[in-house]
Amino acid sequence: MVVGRSGRSSWCRYFEAAAERYDEEDFTQATDTEVAQLRSLLDLQPGQRVLDIGCGTGRHAVPLAALGLQVTGVDLSPAMLERAAARADAAGVELDLIAADARDLPDHLGGFDVALCLCEGAFCLVADGVEPLAHDRAVLASIHRALRPGGRLVLTGLHAARLLAAWQRGEPTGTLDLLTLTETSQHQLEDGSVVELREHYHLPDGLRTLAESVGFAVEAVWAGGAGDWRREPPTVDDFELMLVARRP
Repeated sequence: MVVGRSGRSSWCRYFEAAAERYDEEDFTQATDTEVAQLRSLLDLQPGQRVLDIGCGTGRHAVPLAALGLQVTGVDLSPAMLERAAARADAAGVELDLIAADARDLPDHLGGFDVALCLCEGAFCLVADGVEPLAHDRAVLASIHRALRPGGRLVLTGLHAARLLAAWQRGEPTGTLDLLTLTETSQHQLEDGSVVELREHYHLPDGLRTLAESVGFAVEAVWAGGAGDWRREPPTVDDFELMLVARRP
């Protein structure tokens, strides 16, 4: 069942429009590999409570629930959550699904053993009218509050080194603010309307410092990418960074 409500921000409108075809995107095709990697990295055990922030269509949440984990999924997009609910029903598993902003998770969400925020489900996707670093700090702080002491976070975010290299090669995809490492681009939706989207990029040391500033003990910052969570230092070619951290 889907509960809660969300606003109609630019990112919400974008994902509402993208929900129907989301699972056809190339980056979603390695889900089984990613779930296996999460299971190994976090030593996931049946009965543990998992919070999946920016859960989308439930492509990670549903197979994790099938392993016996108690999974709660949060997303800004009601259309994404409806697809997650349908996926859970088809798989015969239970999910708690909540429409909410990751920067301000409901007060009753607490005591989780594990939090996931994968594939820019919320982190790096800057809300309208919000300073980029403040947005990402708020997401991390909200996740920190939702974890029990000792609870762990796995989060992926956009890698600034790769973005800057692309711009140096003359391959821009929008407008770049070098001061904030934020790229702004415009996307036309199927109804003809245009949304302006901002994506905030991070360097490894900056991501580590940001996580520590809200109380996390950082275990690692690795290279990240769809189906390629190889637990190695990032290079300029890596599209994403993976943060592994713990609430002390």
